[in-house]
Amino acid sequence: MMPGTTGKCHLSGTIAALACCSCLAIRAFDVILDPAQVSRLLAEITELHDQSKNSKTRAAQLEGLYEMGERVLDLTGLMTQDLSGHGGNDPSLVGLIERRLKENGIVISKYANAWHYDMAAFREYIRLAPAGPRALDARYALVGFDEPGDDVAGLQKSIAAKESFLRSYPKYADLSVVELLLAQQHNHLARVYSAQHQTALSEQQRKLARERYQRIVRLYPKSEEAETARDALAVQ
Repeated sequence: MMPGTTGKCHLSGTIAALACCSCLAIRAFDVILDPAQVSRLLAEITELHDQSKNSKTRAAQLEGLYEMGERVLDLTGLMTQDLSGHGGNDPSLVGLIERRLKENGIVISKYANAWHYDMAAFREYIRLAPAGPRALDARYALVGFDEPGDDVAGLQKSIAAKESFLRSYPKYADLSVVELLLAQQHNHLARVYSAQHQTALSEQQRKLARERYQRIVRLYPKSEEAETARDALAVQ
């Protein structure tokens, strides 16, 4: 799918789901990190890595690079669901995943009760083809999966990046998702300031979050993001 079109691509759906769902209801006996599915994803990642390095055309190399990044996000998403649902991952399976990814120069890590990808494929795509056919989707991935934790400077930088994306790409298909992520980060920063007893700064961020939620409801009233925004406004 080309950037800016009306439908949601695979990556867009993943980011939207993360933005709209604070948790996933998982039964204890559900198998999330299925070895067969893991094996398939690892095989696809290896194939796409090879495509990104060895294809005869630059276009095929770039497409392999971008798609490899998406598959790694699929895999870390499954690992995080498994971690949340079962309280841990199978160490032997995680070890296999990390070894296989390392063979392809891919780095993932676990922190804050989730698995994270360093997003290197998307950064490399933008470096190689800043105006390429998937460059805007790569930029969307970088703002969508930015995880600064509780670091104030990191949160401020992440907020600024999302605001810049909204200004720079006003016709992108999934602006409502970026708006929602931005509102949630304002709330996150408000909680961090509150924990630091910086009441005025905390309230300022809550106000910015409320305004952003209200904007989502006004501009995208029938979207899933608007539903999430309404729920957030109801408890503020």
